[in-house]
Amino acid sequence: MSKKIYFQYQKELNLPVYICIEPLAFEQRFSDFLSEIKFTKLSDKEEIEAKKHIATHKHSRVLQIGEATAGVSRQIQMSTESDRYGLESIIPKDGYRVYRYKNIALMIYSFAAKEWQLGCYTNFGNKENLVHSRAVINRFLSWALSPLGILGIWGVKIDDGIVAQRLFDSKGEAIFIDINNQRILTVDGVKKMTPRFKVLRLDPTLKNRNIRMTNEEFLSFLYSHCSYFDYAGPTVPVRQLIQALAKISEGLVHPQESFRPRTDLSL
Repeated sequence: MSKKIYFQYQKELNLPVYICIEPLAFEQRFSDFLSEIKFTKLSDKEEIEAKKHIATHKHSRVLQIGEATAGVSRQIQMSTESDRYGLESIIPKDGYRVYRYKNIALMIYSFAAKEWQLGCYTNFGNKENLVHSRAVINRFLSWALSPLGILGIWGVKIDDGIVAQRLFDSKGEAIFIDINNQRILTVDGVKKMTPRFKVLRLDPTLKNRNIRMTNEEFLSFLYSHCSYFDYAGPTVPVRQLIQALAKISEGLVHPQESFRPRTDLSL
């Protein structure tokens, strides 16, 4: 049996969030994919420390990723009633939940457990399904980081804030906002929140000016662009994080024509 490899999310922050894979099941491209979304491969010595970290931190999470078995593959591909609502679904079970991204992956998770399981195909993270693969991992991060007071928003970083977008408009990219520590976690690394932190909503009809959202509009906008996903809606702690973000930032409607997204060389 091949030795499993551990990756840690935003390693410099020592967050208790990890991914574990069997290298023979996936190509080198998969490690590159994890690196692009800020998971750092751990050395043997670092892995020993990571396992201690996992054992002692009450909010630690490890996503064990493996190649889908025949049974899991059937579940990933099957047609269900929930397909009419989108590619993603969550089914509550006794003591755990099953998350499915149709034709991409199946995740079994429980907030009472530290180790979660993800079954996927060996081309997970490849160019042809990059957006979907990012979305799956960012769902995991949204669940894993929320107990740490970190909120996920679909979108991209700008100099003085973020542009919040729909999942596919952001190409599966999410920004994670650590409100207590006034920092944001992005694919470009960790950035300090600016004193006048802005959250932009792009508008194709607006020209040459910004419009400030009302408090009600801003809260509704943050709820609809939050990357936390659950069949019962956002939890009370997640709602509290959204409300806290709305208090310390400014929601602006911005002309879409003047926004220049970062070039994504991985696509």
